[in-house]
Amino acid sequence: MFKNTLQLLSSLQGQATYRMNILPDEEGYLDKECPNAECLSKFKVNADDWENLFLNDAVHCPFCGYSDTYDRWYTTEQMEQAKTQAMEDIEAQLGQALQKDAKDFNRTAPKGIFSMSMEYTGKTYAVNLPAKALKEMQQKIICEKCGARYAVIGSAFYCPCCGNNSARLTFNNAIEKVKSKINNLDFIRGAIAERDRDEAERIHTSLLESSVSDLVIAIQRLCECIYVQLPNAKTLKRNVFQRLDDGNILWKEICGDGYEDWLSGDEYSLLKKCFQQRHILQHKGGIVDVDYVNNSGDTTYAIGQKLIIKEKDVLQYTDIVKKLGKPIINLLDEKINEEK
Repeated sequence: MFKNTLQLLSSLQGQATYRMNILPDEEGYLDKECPNAECLSKFKVNADDWENLFLNDAVHCPFCGYSDTYDRWYTTEQMEQAKTQAMEDIEAQLGQALQKDAKDFNRTAPKGIFSMSMEYTGKTYAVNLPAKALKEMQQKIICEKCGARYAVIGSAFYCPCCGNNSARLTFNNAIEKVKSKINNLDFIRGAIAERDRDEAERIHTSLLESSVSDLVIAIQRLCECIYVQLPNAKTLKRNVFQRLDDGNILWKEICGDGYEDWLSGDEYSLLKKCFQQRHILQHKGGIVDVDYVNNSGDTTYAIGQKLIIKEKDVLQYTDIVKKLGKPIINLLDEKINEEK
């Protein structure tokens, strides 16, 4: 009695395997999720590239750079669906075993004045549905190093296939982040002002000030990344590209041109002002000192005054930094083309 049920329960004490298909979205991309508990960001990879380019021991999160093996990148939704369907499958297998045991009992049960029969009316069938894809992600990226195709929402920095940290992508993301801050300033201030006007103004000021720092860091990181890849590059001193004149000299030495060649005189002067304002905001709490006036040429402030960053200033700085980034990225493109 219950022979089939006991055999099934015995087999389930070991390792049971359940397979569920995962569908790509309409554009051919598979959903993935970073297994790093501090990240858990979702992204997509091209299904063909996932099979042909990715290595079992080296998949990378585009957002945090975390690396793990090929089998760790299922999304929370995929795992939950697989668990639910696996339990339903086990329930159906158990139902089938009980149903068979009932039939066996009824076939062999003795017949007489009193007779007994068994019937199982529970679940005996489970549907194995493929995991549906999440909505398509508009930002499609092709890795400039390995050619892997992937898609993200927001700012991504690493190729999930080879882990390459793209200088171009990181720089463009930084520029877009600043633009997004500025474009949403009024909305953010208005939303917060409904609750607390003072807090709204503080956050408004903070977003403008942090944008100045974001722009300086964006061009600094771009320079640091590309400079060292060029022939005859020197060993860089720490934060040398935070010092505009020193960075200008390095570029002139390695390629013959520098910031003054890539920007107009007025643009270069404004970029100096941007760099000096970042320094004052970062190290002096935004309070103007003699060095700021001398190094930036900004005579609109007296010593001891507080810097006021305006929206139009950030927009000007953004355009200049974006313009400066183009010839620097071109230097890397020229090197890559020469190596092909």
